[in-house]
Amino acid sequence: MRYLPHFFALLGVAAICGCQGFVMSPYFTVKESGLNWISIRHYNYRSNPVQRVNVRIDGNGIVSVREGTSMLVTNPYAKNASDPNWNDLRETRITLSREEVVPMFQMLVDRGLFKDRFKGDSVNTNEAIFVSANIDNKTCGSDDDIFCCDADLAEHLKNVVLMFYHPQPRNRR
Repeated sequence: MRYLPHFFALLGVAAICGCQGFVMSPYFTVKESGLNWISIRHYNYRSNPVQRVNVRIDGNGIVSVREGTSMLVTNPYAKNASDPNWNDLRETRITLSREEVVPMFQMLVDRGLFKDRFKGDSVNTNEAIFVSANIDNKTCGSDDDIFCCDADLAEHLKNVVLMFYHPQPRNRR
């Protein structure tokens, strides 16, 4: 009877150690995989209509950059074809090596991409940035603007967008 508390304590420690693999840490080492991807959606509210940019980076090195004012930029399943900006969409594809993609994913993981975020007040009302990712079978997605949750991560995501998206002046008709 006097060993019973020790037994339960040992049993509790064993359970915690055994379940440690099930508790996801937001910081991990990224492994090279063609199944990894990240999608960053940037909205510029300063322009009218809203300028949208979508950068998707796949683990196999394919980078797709979509930009324009069409809803199709950030939502390929949009159905409002009567929108006057429906056809304002440009897409560029860039191919990187897998070795170049892994450090980019690792930098975003180290900046807290998979960290739990709590909604706060937006510090930037002129633009918004949203992200979804699947890296090493860990997924995340943001319903809220990252600028209101984690301004440091938002700036890093914006820099990744600017690595691949180079805004060009539009011809006025």
